[in-house]
Amino acid sequence: MPWPIGAGALALWFLWTAAPWLRRGATTNHTEIHGGAVVSIQEGPCANPPEELAALYFRRLARLGGYLAVQTTFSEHAASVRFLFVPLIRFGALRREEGRESLTIGNALFSRHGGTLSFVRKGGRIRVELRGFRPRLAMLLYRWTQLPIHAAAGRAFLAWIDRTSARTFKP
Repeated sequence: MPWPIGAGALALWFLWTAAPWLRRGATTNHTEIHGGAVVSIQEGPCANPPEELAALYFRRLARLGGYLAVQTTFSEHAASVRFLFVPLIRFGALRREEGRESLTIGNALFSRHGGTLSFVRKGGRIRVELRGFRPRLAMLLYRWTQLPIHAAAGRAFLAWIDRTSARTFKP
């Protein structure tokens, strides 16, 4: 009777992984596709935004991926997202400007070089911006597979920041 135990463990893992994706809070989502490039912006409230949004995003992304299947690495010089040790997407060095942290998207399994992933703090709100992303998948397939994952990850991250910023992060 090991199959019911395995099925139960798989169901618990799925629920543990899916729960953060379902939390939206007061976030908004905007997506546009221009030719072969994508603009996907999620925005949410945050009265007390933390300083290191990019580092927190990659740490939280591993949680959203279920820890086992999706691994992330982040440093000031490079970042990546891997699925079972296969790089899905790579990023260049972190650039900081006034109220903005940006990473350039590099070549990997699902992405072509170009575009940026940015985290913007402005007026009590935070934005996760994916601009100029050029997926390797056909655009129709991308719209039905990867695009909802990008938006869900951004919304879940912003909802988590909003919930935890008031009690955890200090200005």
